[in-house]
Amino acid sequence: MSNRKKILLVGDQPGWAFHNIMNFIRKNLSSNFDLYFDFVVYHPAFEDPNKEISSKTNQNFIFRKNLIFNKTPVFRGLEYQLVKKLNKLNLLGFNEHGKFQRVTEDNYYDLVVYLDHYFPFDGDFSHIQSNKIVQGTFSDVFPPRKLFRIPDTGEIKPIQDGNEFCQVFLKSADALLIGAPAIRMKYEKFFHKPILFANMAYDEKIFSPKHTIKNNKFVLGWTGNPEREFKGFYSIVQPVVQELQNSGFNIELRTQFSGSLNSLADFWQNVDLAIIASEADAGPSMFMEASLCGVPSISTTIGMPAYVIVDNENGLFCSRNVADFVEKIALVIQHPELLEKMRVRIRKDYIEKLGVDVQIQNWENLFNQLIYA
Repeated sequence: MSNRKKILLVGDQPGWAFHNIMNFIRKNLSSNFDLYFDFVVYHPAFEDPNKEISSKTNQNFIFRKNLIFNKTPVFRGLEYQLVKKLNKLNLLGFNEHGKFQRVTEDNYYDLVVYLDHYFPFDGDFSHIQSNKIVQGTFSDVFPPRKLFRIPDTGEIKPIQDGNEFCQVFLKSADALLIGAPAIRMKYEKFFHKPILFANMAYDEKIFSPKHTIKNNKFVLGWTGNPEREFKGFYSIVQPVVQELQNSGFNIELRTQFSGSLNSLADFWQNVDLAIIASEADAGPSMFMEASLCGVPSISTTIGMPAYVIVDNENGLFCSRNVADFVEKIALVIQHPELLEKMRVRIRKDYIEKLGVDVQIQNWENLFNQLIYA
Protein backbone atom coordinates (compact mmCIF):
# COMPACT_ATOMS: atom_id res chain seq x y z
CA MET A 1 0.00 0.00 0.00
CA SER A 2 2.86 2.37 0.78
CA ASN A 3 4.01 2.33 -2.88
CA ARG A 4 0.67 3.49 -4.20
CA LYS A 5 0.05 7.19 -4.67
CA LYS A 6 -2.29 8.81 -2.14
CA ILE A 7 -5.36 10.53 -3.60
CA LEU A 8 -7.98 12.40 -1.57
CA LEU A 9 -11.43 12.83 -3.12
CA VAL A 10 -13.62 15.54 -1.59
CA GLY A 11 -17.41 15.66 -2.01
CA ASP A 12 -20.11 17.79 -0.45
CA GLN A 13 -21.84 15.23 1.76
CA PRO A 14 -22.55 11.49 1.87
CA GLY A 15 -25.60 10.30 0.01
CA TRP A 16 -25.46 12.99 -2.67
CA ALA A 17 -24.39 12.82 -6.32
CA PHE A 18 -20.67 13.38 -5.71
CA HIS A 19 -20.69 10.47 -3.28
CA ASN A 20 -21.78 8.22 -6.17
CA ILE A 21 -18.76 9.40 -8.15
CA MET A 22 -16.48 8.68 -5.19
CA ASN A 23 -17.95 5.19 -4.81
CA PHE A 24 -17.42 4.52 -8.51
CA ILE A 25 -13.76 5.49 -8.24
CA ARG A 26 -13.33 3.47 -5.07
CA LYS A 27 -14.87 0.36 -6.61
CA ASN A 28 -12.81 0.46 -9.80
CA LEU A 29 -9.45 2.06 -8.94
CA SER A 30 -8.63 1.09 -5.34
CA SER A 31 -6.19 -1.55 -6.53
CA ASN A 32 -4.11 1.06 -8.41
CA PHE A 33 -4.23 4.02 -6.02
CA ASP A 34 -4.43 4.57 -2.27
CA LEU A 35 -7.79 6.36 -2.15
CA TYR A 36 -9.10 8.58 0.66
CA PHE A 37 -12.43 10.35 1.09
CA ASP A 38 -13.68 13.45 2.88
CA PHE A 39 -16.68 15.78 2.77
CA VAL A 40 -17.30 19.50 3.07
CA VAL A 41 -20.12 18.84 5.55
CA TYR A 42 -17.54 17.60 8.07
CA HIS A 43 -15.41 20.78 7.72
CA PRO A 44 -17.89 23.64 7.16
CA ALA A 45 -16.27 27.03 6.73
CA PHE A 46 -19.53 29.03 6.76
CA GLU A 47 -23.22 28.94 5.91
CA ASP A 48 -23.82 28.22 2.23
CA PRO A 49 -25.41 31.38 0.70
CA ASN A 50 -27.11 29.16 -1.94
CA LYS A 51 -28.53 26.55 0.44
CA GLU A 52 -31.81 25.30 -0.99
CA ILE A 53 -34.78 24.69 1.28
CA SER A 54 -36.02 21.19 0.61
CA SER A 55 -37.23 18.50 2.97
CA LYS A 56 -35.91 15.89 0.57
CA THR A 57 -32.35 17.17 0.63
CA ASN A 58 -32.35 17.98 4.34
CA GLN A 59 -33.03 14.33 5.15
CA ASN A 60 -29.51 13.49 3.98
CA PHE A 61 -27.67 16.37 5.64
CA ILE A 62 -25.79 14.11 8.05
CA PHE A 63 -25.61 10.62 6.62
CA ARG A 64 -24.23 8.19 9.22
CA LYS A 65 -23.85 4.52 9.87
CA ASN A 66 -24.42 3.55 13.51
CA LEU A 67 -22.11 1.09 15.18
CA ILE A 68 -23.85 -2.10 16.31
CA PHE A 69 -22.72 -2.00 19.95
CA ASN A 70 -23.23 1.72 20.45
CA LYS A 71 -24.68 1.27 23.97
CA THR A 72 -22.30 -1.42 25.26
CA PRO A 73 -18.95 0.20 26.24
CA VAL A 74 -16.73 -2.91 26.08
CA PHE A 75 -18.06 -4.18 22.76
CA ARG A 76 -18.25 -0.63 21.42
CA GLY A 77 -14.53 -0.20 22.09
CA LEU A 78 -13.66 -3.45 20.34
CA GLU A 79 -15.89 -2.59 17.41
CA TYR A 80 -14.36 0.89 17.24
CA GLN A 81 -10.85 -0.60 16.92
CA LEU A 82 -11.98 -3.16 14.33
CA VAL A 83 -13.71 -0.53 12.17
CA LYS A 84 -10.67 1.74 12.47
CA LYS A 85 -8.37 -1.06 11.33
CA LEU A 86 -10.62 -2.09 8.43
CA ASN A 87 -10.99 1.53 7.38
CA LYS A 88 -7.20 1.99 7.24
CA LEU A 89 -7.05 -1.08 4.99
CA ASN A 90 -9.65 0.60 2.72
CA LEU A 91 -12.15 -2.21 3.35
CA LEU A 92 -15.00 -0.03 4.62
CA GLY A 93 -16.83 2.99 3.26
CA PHE A 94 -17.17 4.67 6.65
CA ASN A 95 -14.95 5.29 9.65
CA GLU A 96 -15.20 4.53 13.37
CA HIS A 97 -17.30 7.66 13.93
CA GLY A 98 -19.89 6.54 11.40
CA LYS A 99 -18.86 8.98 8.69
CA PHE A 100 -18.22 7.94 5.10
CA GLN A 101 -14.70 9.23 5.40
CA ARG A 102 -11.15 7.95 5.09
CA VAL A 103 -8.20 10.29 5.64
CA THR A 104 -4.46 9.98 6.26
CA GLU A 105 -3.00 10.55 9.70
CA ASP A 106 -0.50 13.12 8.39
CA ASN A 107 -3.02 14.90 6.10
CA TYR A 108 -0.61 14.63 3.16
CA TYR A 109 -1.60 13.44 -0.34
CA ASP A 110 -0.04 13.20 -3.76
CA LEU A 111 -3.25 14.55 -5.28
CA VAL A 112 -6.44 16.15 -3.92
CA VAL A 113 -9.54 16.18 -6.12
CA TYR A 114 -12.21 18.64 -5.04
CA LEU A 115 -15.16 17.42 -7.08
CA ASP A 116 -16.59 20.91 -7.36
CA HIS A 117 -14.75 24.20 -7.68
CA TYR A 118 -16.12 25.79 -4.49
CA PHE A 119 -15.39 22.94 -2.06
CA PRO A 120 -11.97 24.33 -0.99
CA PHE A 121 -13.76 27.57 -0.04
CA ASP A 122 -17.05 26.28 1.43
CA GLY A 123 -15.06 23.84 3.56
CA ASP A 124 -12.05 24.44 5.78
CA PHE A 125 -9.34 22.19 4.35
CA SER A 126 -6.39 24.26 5.57
CA HIS A 127 -5.02 21.13 7.28
CA ILE A 128 -4.59 19.36 3.93
CA GLN A 129 -1.25 19.26 2.10
CA SER A 130 -0.80 17.91 -1.42
CA ASN A 131 1.51 17.94 -4.42
CA LYS A 132 -1.31 18.69 -6.88
CA ILE A 133 -4.87 19.99 -6.71
CA VAL A 134 -7.76 19.36 -9.08
CA GLN A 135 -11.01 21.31 -8.89
CA GLY A 136 -14.13 20.19 -10.72
CA THR A 137 -17.20 21.65 -12.33
CA PHE A 138 -20.35 19.71 -13.13
CA SER A 139 -22.41 22.58 -14.53
CA ASP A 140 -22.33 23.67 -18.15
CA VAL A 141 -23.30 27.25 -17.24
CA PHE A 142 -20.20 29.44 -17.14
CA PRO A 143 -19.63 31.23 -14.92
CA PRO A 144 -21.98 29.24 -12.64
CA ARG A 145 -25.13 31.18 -11.77
CA LYS A 146 -24.94 31.36 -8.02
CA LEU A 147 -23.83 33.59 -5.20
CA PHE A 148 -20.18 33.26 -4.24
CA ARG A 149 -18.46 34.10 -1.01
CA ILE A 150 -15.27 35.74 -2.24
CA PRO A 151 -12.15 34.35 -0.51
CA ASP A 152 -10.30 36.78 1.77
CA THR A 153 -12.96 39.53 1.64
CA GLY A 154 -15.98 37.39 2.60
CA GLU A 155 -18.15 39.43 0.21
CA ILE A 156 -21.14 37.54 -1.19
CA LYS A 157 -21.90 38.31 -4.82
CA PRO A 158 -22.43 36.71 -8.23
CA ILE A 159 -19.54 36.57 -10.70
CA GLN A 160 -20.43 37.17 -14.33
CA ASP A 161 -16.97 37.47 -15.88
CA GLY A 162 -15.27 34.22 -16.84
CA ASN A 163 -11.74 35.48 -16.34
CA GLU A 164 -12.58 36.84 -12.88
CA PHE A 165 -14.18 33.53 -11.92
CA CYS A 166 -11.09 31.52 -12.89
CA GLN A 167 -8.73 34.01 -11.23
CA VAL A 168 -10.69 33.91 -7.96
CA PHE A 169 -11.69 30.26 -7.67
CA LEU A 170 -9.30 28.23 -9.84
CA LYS A 171 -6.00 30.04 -9.29
CA SER A 172 -4.60 27.20 -7.12
CA ALA A 173 -5.83 24.35 -9.32
CA ASP A 174 -3.31 22.34 -11.34
CA ALA A 175 -6.14 21.02 -13.53
CA LEU A 176 -9.87 21.36 -14.04
CA LEU A 177 -12.14 18.30 -13.89
CA ILE A 178 -15.23 18.64 -16.10
CA GLY A 179 -18.31 16.45 -15.72
CA ALA A 180 -19.21 16.56 -19.42
CA PRO A 181 -17.07 17.09 -22.55
CA ALA A 182 -19.13 20.08 -23.73
CA ILE A 183 -17.99 22.10 -20.68
CA ARG A 184 -14.41 22.28 -22.01
CA MET A 185 -15.06 24.99 -24.58
CA LYS A 186 -16.59 27.27 -21.93
CA TYR A 187 -13.42 27.27 -19.78
CA GLU A 188 -10.47 26.83 -22.14
CA LYS A 189 -10.32 30.54 -23.06
CA PHE A 190 -9.77 31.47 -19.40
CA PHE A 191 -8.16 28.39 -17.79
CA HIS A 192 -4.81 27.54 -19.38
CA LYS A 193 -4.00 24.30 -17.57
CA PRO A 194 -5.20 20.74 -18.28
CA ILE A 195 -8.99 20.36 -18.58
CA LEU A 196 -9.89 16.70 -18.13
CA PHE A 197 -13.21 14.91 -18.47
CA ALA A 198 -14.26 12.12 -16.09
CA ASN A 199 -17.48 11.11 -14.41
CA MET A 200 -19.17 8.06 -12.92
CA ALA A 201 -20.91 5.24 -14.75
CA TYR A 202 -23.66 2.93 -13.62
CA ASP A 203 -23.42 -0.85 -13.46
CA GLU A 204 -24.40 -1.97 -16.95
CA LYS A 205 -25.77 -5.28 -15.64
CA ILE A 206 -28.16 -3.62 -13.19
CA PHE A 207 -29.18 -0.90 -15.64
CA SER A 208 -30.27 -2.85 -18.69
CA PRO A 209 -33.34 -3.01 -20.94
CA LYS A 210 -36.24 -5.13 -19.85
CA HIS A 211 -38.90 -6.21 -22.31
CA THR A 212 -42.28 -5.64 -20.71
CA ILE A 213 -45.82 -5.88 -22.01
CA LYS A 214 -46.82 -2.44 -23.24
CA ASN A 215 -49.86 -0.76 -21.78
CA ASN A 216 -51.99 1.73 -23.65
CA LYS A 217 -50.45 4.77 -22.01
CA PHE A 218 -47.32 6.52 -23.21
CA VAL A 219 -45.08 6.87 -20.15
CA LEU A 220 -42.74 9.81 -19.60
CA GLY A 221 -40.12 9.39 -16.86
CA TRP A 222 -38.38 11.91 -14.60
CA THR A 223 -36.09 11.34 -11.60
CA GLY A 224 -34.19 13.70 -9.34
CA ASN A 225 -34.86 16.50 -6.85
CA PRO A 226 -37.82 18.57 -8.10
CA GLU A 227 -36.99 21.45 -5.76
CA ARG A 228 -33.92 22.39 -7.79
CA GLU A 229 -35.44 24.92 -10.15
CA PHE A 230 -32.75 24.59 -12.84
CA LYS A 231 -34.10 21.06 -13.41
CA GLY A 232 -37.39 22.56 -14.62
CA PHE A 233 -39.69 19.97 -13.06
CA TYR A 234 -42.41 22.40 -11.97
CA SER A 235 -41.87 25.04 -14.64
CA ILE A 236 -41.47 22.76 -17.70
CA VAL A 237 -42.10 19.05 -17.10
CA GLN A 238 -45.45 19.21 -15.30
CA PRO A 239 -46.97 21.83 -17.64
CA VAL A 240 -45.87 19.79 -20.67
CA VAL A 241 -47.65 16.69 -19.41
CA GLN A 242 -50.77 18.67 -18.49
CA GLU A 243 -50.97 20.24 -21.94
CA LEU A 244 -50.53 16.89 -23.69
CA GLN A 245 -53.25 15.35 -21.55
CA ASN A 246 -55.54 18.32 -22.25
CA SER A 247 -54.93 17.73 -25.97
CA GLY A 248 -56.24 14.17 -25.66
CA PHE A 249 -52.99 12.19 -25.52
CA ASN A 250 -53.07 9.12 -23.30
CA ILE A 251 -49.88 10.01 -21.46
CA GLU A 252 -48.62 9.48 -17.93
CA LEU A 253 -45.74 11.08 -16.02
CA ARG A 254 -43.93 8.75 -13.62
CA THR A 255 -41.45 10.19 -11.14
CA GLN A 256 -39.00 9.02 -8.53
CA PHE A 257 -37.39 11.61 -6.26
CA SER A 258 -35.18 9.22 -4.29
CA GLY A 259 -34.35 5.54 -4.05
CA SER A 260 -31.74 2.83 -4.40
CA LEU A 261 -29.93 2.11 -7.65
CA ASN A 262 -31.90 -1.11 -8.07
CA SER A 263 -35.17 0.78 -7.70
CA LEU A 264 -34.07 3.33 -10.30
CA ALA A 265 -33.27 0.54 -12.75
CA ASP A 266 -36.74 -0.93 -12.20
CA PHE A 267 -38.23 2.52 -12.67
CA TRP A 268 -36.64 3.17 -16.07
CA GLN A 269 -37.39 -0.31 -17.39
CA ASN A 270 -41.06 0.69 -17.42
CA VAL A 271 -40.75 4.09 -19.14
CA ASP A 272 -41.05 5.01 -22.83
CA LEU A 273 -39.23 8.35 -22.92
CA ALA A 274 -37.16 10.38 -20.45
CA ILE A 275 -37.88 14.12 -20.31
CA ILE A 276 -34.92 16.33 -19.39
CA ALA A 277 -35.68 20.05 -19.05
CA SER A 278 -32.58 21.19 -17.17
CA GLU A 279 -31.20 24.65 -17.82
CA ALA A 280 -27.67 23.45 -16.99
CA ASP A 281 -26.32 20.08 -15.95
CA ALA A 282 -23.21 18.01 -16.54
CA GLY A 283 -25.26 14.82 -16.26
CA PRO A 284 -28.00 14.52 -15.42
CA SER A 285 -28.02 11.13 -13.71
CA MET A 286 -31.42 10.33 -15.17
CA PHE A 287 -29.94 10.46 -18.67
CA MET A 288 -27.36 7.87 -17.66
CA GLU A 289 -29.96 5.64 -16.02
CA ALA A 290 -32.49 5.87 -18.83
CA SER A 291 -29.98 5.36 -21.65
CA LEU A 292 -28.59 2.17 -20.13
CA CYS A 293 -32.14 0.84 -19.78
CA GLY A 294 -32.73 1.47 -23.48
CA VAL A 295 -34.95 4.50 -22.88
CA PRO A 296 -34.28 7.46 -25.22
CA SER A 297 -34.49 11.03 -23.94
CA ILE A 298 -35.99 14.27 -25.11
CA SER A 299 -33.58 16.82 -23.70
CA THR A 300 -32.32 20.36 -23.68
CA THR A 301 -28.83 20.68 -25.18
CA ILE A 302 -26.87 20.16 -21.96
CA GLY A 303 -24.17 17.97 -20.45
CA MET A 304 -24.07 14.33 -21.42
CA PRO A 305 -27.11 14.46 -23.73
CA ALA A 306 -25.25 17.02 -25.86
CA TYR A 307 -22.35 14.57 -26.12
CA VAL A 308 -24.33 11.39 -26.86
CA ILE A 309 -27.59 12.29 -28.57
CA VAL A 310 -27.79 12.39 -32.34
CA ASP A 311 -31.04 14.25 -32.93
CA ASN A 312 -33.86 12.04 -34.23
CA GLU A 313 -31.53 9.02 -34.27
CA ASN A 314 -31.03 8.00 -30.62
CA GLY A 315 -32.89 10.84 -28.87
CA LEU A 316 -34.36 14.28 -29.36
CA PHE A 317 -33.11 17.78 -28.60
CA CYS A 318 -35.59 20.38 -27.51
CA SER A 319 -35.68 24.10 -26.77
CA ARG A 320 -36.31 24.88 -23.11
CA ASN A 321 -39.96 25.85 -23.42
CA VAL A 322 -43.25 24.04 -22.94
CA ALA A 323 -44.45 24.45 -26.55
CA ASP A 324 -41.42 22.75 -28.12
CA PHE A 325 -41.52 19.84 -25.67
CA VAL A 326 -45.25 19.35 -26.32
CA GLU A 327 -44.81 19.40 -30.10
CA LYS A 328 -41.94 16.91 -30.17
CA ILE A 329 -43.38 14.49 -27.62
CA ALA A 330 -46.65 14.48 -29.57
CA LEU A 331 -44.63 13.61 -32.69
CA VAL A 332 -43.02 10.64 -30.92
CA ILE A 333 -46.38 9.36 -29.68
CA GLN A 334 -47.86 9.62 -33.17
CA HIS A 335 -44.85 7.91 -34.77
CA PRO A 336 -43.94 4.84 -32.70
CA GLU A 337 -41.40 3.80 -35.33
CA LEU A 338 -39.32 6.88 -34.38
CA LEU A 339 -39.34 5.84 -30.73
CA GLU A 340 -38.31 2.30 -31.66
CA LYS A 341 -35.42 3.55 -33.83
CA MET A 342 -34.11 5.64 -30.96
CA ARG A 343 -34.62 2.84 -28.45
CA VAL A 344 -32.52 0.42 -30.51
CA ARG A 345 -29.51 2.77 -30.59
CA ILE A 346 -29.34 4.68 -27.32
CA ARG A 347 -27.83 2.05 -24.99
CA LYS A 348 -25.05 1.08 -27.40
CA ASP A 349 -24.22 4.69 -28.24
CA TYR A 350 -24.15 5.67 -24.57
CA ILE A 351 -21.84 2.81 -23.54
CA GLU A 352 -19.42 3.55 -26.39
CA LYS A 353 -18.99 7.15 -25.20
CA LEU A 354 -19.70 7.08 -21.46
CA GLY A 355 -19.78 3.47 -20.27
CA VAL A 356 -17.96 1.90 -17.31
CA ASP A 357 -14.76 1.03 -19.17
CA VAL A 358 -14.53 4.52 -20.69
CA GLN A 359 -14.95 6.27 -17.34
CA ILE A 360 -12.49 3.99 -15.52
CA GLN A 361 -9.90 4.88 -18.17
CA ASN A 362 -10.76 8.58 -17.89
CA TRP A 363 -10.10 8.61 -14.13
CA GLU A 364 -6.94 6.54 -14.44
CA ASN A 365 -5.60 8.88 -17.13
CA LEU A 366 -6.47 11.93 -15.01
CA PHE A 367 -4.70 10.57 -11.92
CA ASN A 368 -1.61 9.44 -13.80
CA GLN A 369 -1.30 12.62 -15.86
CA LEU A 370 -1.32 14.83 -12.77
CA ILE A 371 0.65 12.65 -10.36
CA TYR A 372 3.47 11.88 -12.77
CA ALA A 373 3.55 15.18 -14.70
